[in-house]
Amino acid sequence: MISTEIYVEDYKLDLLQDISTEFNYVIDDINDFGSRNTSYSKTINISGTAINNKIFGFVFDLGNANFTDNTLPNVNYNFNASKSAQCRIFIDKIQIFKGTLRILEIVVDNKTIEYQCSVFGELGGFITALGNKRLSGNTNTDDDLDFSTYNHDYNVANIKASWEVSGARGSNNSAVYGAGYFYPLIDYGNVSTDKVNFQVTAYRPALFVKEYINKIFAGTDYTYTLDLLSGDQELFNRLIIPHNQKALTKTTGTLNVATRTTNLEITGTTAVSFDTVTGSGLVVGGGGSTFTYSGSVSINLSMQYTFGGDSTSGTFYIYKNSTIAYSSNFVGAFGIDEGFEMLVNTGDVIRFRFTNTAPNRDDPPILLTEAQVSFFSDSFVPVPINYNDGIVINDTIPRGIFQRDFFLSIVKMFNLYVYEDTWDDKKIVIKPYINFYPDTSANSLDWSNKIDRSKPLSIKPMSELNARYFNYKFKQDNDFYNENYNKKYNEGYGDRIYDTEYDFSKEVDTLDVIFAASVLYQKVSTDKIYPAIYKVSDNNTKENSMDSVIRIMQAKKITGRTSYNILNVASVVDTITTYGYGGHLDDPYTPTNDINFGAPKELSFSATSLPTTNVFNAYHSDYIAEITSKDSKLLTCSALLNTTDINNLDFSKYIWIDGVLFRLNKVMNFNPMEYNTTKISLLKVIETTY
Repeated sequence: MISTEIYVEDYKLDLLQDISTEFNYVIDDINDFGSRNTSYSKTINISGTAINNKIFGFVFDLGNANFTDNTLPNVNYNFNASKSAQCRIFIDKIQIFKGTLRILEIVVDNKTIEYQCSVFGELGGFITALGNKRLSGNTNTDDDLDFSTYNHDYNVANIKASWEVSGARGSNNSAVYGAGYFYPLIDYGNVSTDKVNFQVTAYRPALFVKEYINKIFAGTDYTYTLDLLSGDQELFNRLIIPHNQKALTKTTGTLNVATRTTNLEITGTTAVSFDTVTGSGLVVGGGGSTFTYSGSVSINLSMQYTFGGDSTSGTFYIYKNSTIAYSSNFVGAFGIDEGFEMLVNTGDVIRFRFTNTAPNRDDPPILLTEAQVSFFSDSFVPVPINYNDGIVINDTIPRGIFQRDFFLSIVKMFNLYVYEDTWDDKKIVIKPYINFYPDTSANSLDWSNKIDRSKPLSIKPMSELNARYFNYKFKQDNDFYNENYNKKYNEGYGDRIYDTEYDFSKEVDTLDVIFAASVLYQKVSTDKIYPAIYKVSDNNTKENSMDSVIRIMQAKKITGRTSYNILNVASVVDTITTYGYGGHLDDPYTPTNDINFGAPKELSFSATSLPTTNVFNAYHSDYIAEITSKDSKLLTCSALLNTTDINNLDFSKYIWIDGVLFRLNKVMNFNPMEYNTTKISLLKVIETTY
């Protein structure tokens, strides 16, 4: 009698015999510092019976081309071998594995078909589901995260509202941070001449990390719970991802609209100048008479133009640079309402001119009474956002960042354990290491009698397994303050190197994230502290805006500052005593926690002290203390585990062996069809609470 049952998307596979393979269950791999692994199986061979062939959509057929609908279960005629399929495995009605199935290879031998498969836990399935999706690509695609509900007008009213805990951030009126957008003050270069008053361009929208995580999961069929302490939950809600592009732009096909509202007399050859120009994409010069394309990609520029007036005879011209691109003759009263298209490259200049060709050019002159030109692009191009323009929030998201890298960097940064819920399909549970294990050993298991004493027990001091140094690193960026710090100290701002003082190794293990650290700056005799992200040139006298590495910050509204102006070019749009803060400290004046790994060796702002609660101390130090203690030991041994043990496997439960308390890390090569021992790996508990 076959005791194995395998369900793919709740369809039961047809098994001719019990499976003979090995399963690995893991919560942590001590030997792979900073890794986050998932449970998995070795190859499972499944025969190509009529039922199985149908469940797998007849993918063995070389001419097979299934129609795939991602909203339907990945099975039968909707089966797609490149997508994960939900899988559950039972032995004698006891579930031993839950996750996703992947077909590795199909072997066809005469008339027999065999599917060689593997299954892996929900974490692996979730990462697979993310694939190559990005936060935002170079062009908007269905895979990009959609925050369009937060589109809004770029003005001081919306900037200030974003600082309020219950402010109107887009369509959100959240009672706490964590949703909507937030405008932190960041010196992006050339946004202030005195570092007291700031151009409105120093404020650019940032989105909350919590929103990113929610959107990432919403793009899959997985759900999640993030189990944190209340204080940590507040921290999670405060985290933001600021704008990291050189300029605040939006992508659009509609560019400038130029209008002349006063009459213009033309007696010779005269350039048409326009009284008002709205929109962006072309740089206006020459008193409103020239339009220069500043984009980096060549485009087909379309112009819908209307000119009208009184004349005897004349010629209308459109110039590209100094060359006539279009001309049209007219006699008498004229009205031109046409369109024209031309290819433009970076730096090309567009002009409009009239020439009076009458014998007596000033009696009467050409009288231009109506003039309007609307510019369009045949493709979406980035254009600068002006004050009161509408912001397309999706265009402000950091580009080219894989969703999986973003998620895993958050996981690594805060030392989170990510594992599948035992009973809820496609649900991911996320807990920090510090919250994963109980404070006491009351809820524990005694496996002393399960240990196979006839096989060797390997006991290794942890220092033998790990390097001398553990390096916690942010990604290096080349802005002025980060680069200067790195040159001085040969390490990144906010990095931390932990020395185990282990004499027998000089190796370094590194945990790094995709985020760059943000140096906080304060000009002497001023009272605002903020990140400064720009390059400098000309002997450190000229600030240059830059595209920067993605950053992560804490958000807070700061009050009680010296009154200052927010400017739109030369115009004061508001005078206030508050600002939206973003930075590695929770509060730059009275800090209680820091999301840097370590305290910087040098500060560019005035501080009486720095908090001892940083990311390393709060989320990593307990773990490091356990694995680097002189009494720490890694035990590898064989244990007699059955399917009930595997079904009830809970890595958060302590394990007693011979009166010594351990944390279970791995179960290796468990074969449910063999009555045999299984190798396990356990870490000795030094302290349950630090």
